Amino acid sequence: MVSERLTLMAVHAHPDDEIFGTGGVFAQAADEGMRTVLVVATGGEEGEIRDPARDTPEERARLAEIRADELRRSTAILGIEEVHFLGYRDSGMLGTPANDNPDNFLRANREEATRRLVRLIREVRPDVLVTYDERGGYGHPVHVTS
Repeated sequence: MVSERLTLMAVHAHPDDEIFGTGGVFAQAADEGMRTVLVVATGGEEGEIRDPARDTPEERARLAEIRADELRRSTAILGIEEVHFLGYRDSGMLGTPANDNPDNFLRANREEATRRLVRLIREVRPDVLVTYDERGGYGHPVHVTS
């Protein structure tokens, strides 16, 4: 009798949250042979660039692309097999101009966003589902909404 692999799914707000929030969990699950699935709500377009030498208008304009590349690299290292994007834009922190962008996750229709996530959960059928607590870990509005 062949047993089915267990599946771990984590839902995160931005590319890079998989490292900070669940990197060790993903790596261990992959090492133990579990199917590993990551859902990312936004492209992380409003994130910070911590290296002052790289914090230029050109790099800021490419931030979603940069973060997507970083995500590809981290998923390879952590053994994450599948990545799904909900397709929303990052909102930035509360009170910033990015909050007003109609494409951001904060302004998304809650029912539609819920449908997107529920569709993935039904498709993947995870044995373990990980996401944030009601405070989003540290209060970032997209973490709270995720």
